[in-house]
Amino acid sequence: MNSDMQPASNVNNNDEISLQELIAKTKAFFKYLKSKWLQLFIAGIIGGLLGLGFYYIQSPKYTATCTFILEEKSAGGSGLAGLASSFGFEVGSAMGSSLFAGDNLLEIIPSKNIVEKVLLSRVDSSSNQTLADLFLEFTKLKQGWAKKERLANINFATLPSNGQMSLVQDSVLNDIYGKVVKTYLGVDWLRKKASLIKVSVTSKNEKFSKYLTERVVNEAKILYITLKTGTSQANVNRLQKRADSLYALLNNKSYQAAETQIMNVNPIMKPAIVATEISVRDKTVIATIYAEVMKNLETSKILLSQQTPVIQILDKSEFPLVMEKTRKLYLLIIGSFSLFMIVFFVIFGIFCFSYLKIK
Repeated sequence: MNSDMQPASNVNNNDEISLQELIAKTKAFFKYLKSKWLQLFIAGIIGGLLGLGFYYIQSPKYTATCTFILEEKSAGGSGLAGLASSFGFEVGSAMGSSLFAGDNLLEIIPSKNIVEKVLLSRVDSSSNQTLADLFLEFTKLKQGWAKKERLANINFATLPSNGQMSLVQDSVLNDIYGKVVKTYLGVDWLRKKASLIKVSVTSKNEKFSKYLTERVVNEAKILYITLKTGTSQANVNRLQKRADSLYALLNNKSYQAAETQIMNVNPIMKPAIVATEISVRDKTVIATIYAEVMKNLETSKILLSQQTPVIQILDKSEFPLVMEKTRKLYLLIIGSFSLFMIVFFVIFGIFCFSYLKIK
């Protein structure tokens, strides 16, 4: 047999480490760590100071909130709508209530149609600057475009009277919209059972936060009510226009009847009163039609009132908005702990490299 061959049980596995060696190396590490307490202490102090320094250089943020309650109404609750629904008919936009339920309001508020319309509104009556221009200013996006001639001078305050934007303006506005919806604008239920909705905007500019919040809510309110009551409102407008026309015609016939009426008519000239009778008859017919139209108009107005949702503003932010900054204590702890751990792992790495046997 070959004398170089040994039993497997006698082979020493160098990859294994005994518990005694592990304890010894752990003690050695803590002893080494103890010798580096000053470095760790200094790292903690410097990290805390860096955290405090960040507190003073960080840009403040302003959050504006608007809370409102949504009260849905149904056209099938009373009156003619209730009678129609009892026979299985849906009146007005009662069916539309399922298409534009309260949850859809959460999608309507941040919609492109509303947000871009608000972004193009003036900051205030004394300024030509729009909210979109203000956004480009405080986010410093425009400064980054200083070397790009087409973008450096872009603004939305001088749009043509027809509102038609250039291709560059349209692209920039679309980019602003994406950033606003993704980062700055928040919409959610505050209390769903109570139909309370909260809209908030957080940005580095106080005016932008407040005005964007209020105007988005207002535009969404108008659009939502229009969607809910569009058909009924159009019906009311049509009936109102017809009623006004009949009213004017009825007044005209009243004057004609008065003009053709002959007092103390001679029996021989009785054919002369025919014109008067015709005028009176026309007046009666028009009055009857007018009465029916007015009845339908009032019924339509009642149905419209029943279908119109109530959006009541409960709370909104006022100037000056609260300036929000990350708290000093939080930054101090995070800064101190972060740098402390970095130095700790550096010390651990040095120890491993110097004292542990690297296979």
